[in-house]
Amino acid sequence: MQGKPAFPTLVRRLISEYLLIGLAGILCLLVFALHLAYRGQFTEFVALTTVLPIIVLLAGGFLLRRTVAFATEIEQELVTVSRQVDHHQTTIRQLPIGGEAADGWNRISQRLSQIASIDRLVHRLSQTSESGGQNSERVLNALPDGIAIADRTSSIQQINPAGLAILKLSSDEATGKRVSEVLVQNFGADNPHLHDHLESSARRIAFELHAGKNLTDGVLRVSRSQLDRSGEQTIWCFRDLTPQKLAEEARNQFVLTATHELRTPLTNIRALAETLAFEDDIDIEEQKRFCNHINAEATRLARFVDELLDLSQLEAGALQVTVSDVDLERLVSEVIEHVRPELQHKNIQFETILPAKYPKAKLDKDKITGSLVNLLGNAAKYTPDGGRVQFKVEFDSDLLMFEVEDSGYGISAEELPRVFEKFYRSDDQRVRSVSGSGLGLAFTFEVIRKHGGQIAASSELDKGSRFTIHLPL
Repeated sequence: MQGKPAFPTLVRRLISEYLLIGLAGILCLLVFALHLAYRGQFTEFVALTTVLPIIVLLAGGFLLRRTVAFATEIEQELVTVSRQVDHHQTTIRQLPIGGEAADGWNRISQRLSQIASIDRLVHRLSQTSESGGQNSERVLNALPDGIAIADRTSSIQQINPAGLAILKLSSDEATGKRVSEVLVQNFGADNPHLHDHLESSARRIAFELHAGKNLTDGVLRVSRSQLDRSGEQTIWCFRDLTPQKLAEEARNQFVLTATHELRTPLTNIRALAETLAFEDDIDIEEQKRFCNHINAEATRLARFVDELLDLSQLEAGALQVTVSDVDLERLVSEVIEHVRPELQHKNIQFETILPAKYPKAKLDKDKITGSLVNLLGNAAKYTPDGGRVQFKVEFDSDLLMFEVEDSGYGISAEELPRVFEKFYRSDDQRVRSVSGSGLGLAFTFEVIRKHGGQIAASSELDKGSRFTIHLPL
């Protein structure tokens, strides 16, 4: 095997050009120095003629290095790929995001990883088929993706359980049926180019199908490859991309929300601070009002940063609860006092149903407090002015119950199952108009789960919502 080149080709070529420019600069410097020496002014400008070109060359070298760094990483990855012996294991490392070029490269890397995964699957199935092994059915049944083996006319000869589930067919319905008929029946209405994909004569095809106009209806990735060299058999792979697409959409929405959540309070703080700094005739009451606004915006930023920290723990699966003996009466009182100002600001009728005496409980006080504040805060945000919010606390011998009920916008039956997903926010424009990150309920759900409890949600559109927490005592 050939040794690794001392310097990547692209870098060597650019540095050669850089050296040529440097030599040209040195030549100009010599000519200039000789000219000064001839006129008797060399000693006066010797420092300038020496230091300035060196600074220019160093700055040029630094800029050149930054310019070629990304291209160098790409070339190194391509060299690595060229030396990989098994093309079924071909992979390309993703590069740090640094612009559109890096984004394009990372998309190619993702697509290559998918193709390599399918190649390995096809290679394995081909080996099993050619050897006539008895474990082929076990291999197919164990795969999480839907796999169908078809003949030259695309009639299904064998299909695994995952494929039957994805295509919503029984074994008897699938056997002998053409793949194109199944796909057209389930996905044809919303995919005008489906026939073009299916009629393609290419040995390998891959495309995505949407079961409806919304991502929640389902997204399916379909690929076809030849199982043997003769082309008598083809293998179809079906992968459900719905969770991945929903996660991508939620993350994109979160980025937009995060940008707004950070930019708005920072802009307000800056404007208020500049007013306080440059205006001389502001009275004391006005100054206090400005300071209160600054404090409120800073609190909003701090709350959002806390949510980001909670998100990092959720993503890493590292959210931990530390339980200890808790004074429930004090905990409930702190929660109520935290949300009361917002409820009063919107003239919302706030009802509390609390026990005369509280039981002993072992909880993570901070996280339970944050969870209850999330629920009551959401009730306040999504209930119109003059509405009603009720907070109830009950318990029996072995169970503690918290309930938050409001008369707000409510949640549709289609969206209710997703309210505890990370980043998820309702498509209701009334909800979208209120700032939020879509992390509060996900955090609350995880906290309650870590305590061994349960949280449930019920709602009716335009009539309100109810969230109920049950914790073991």
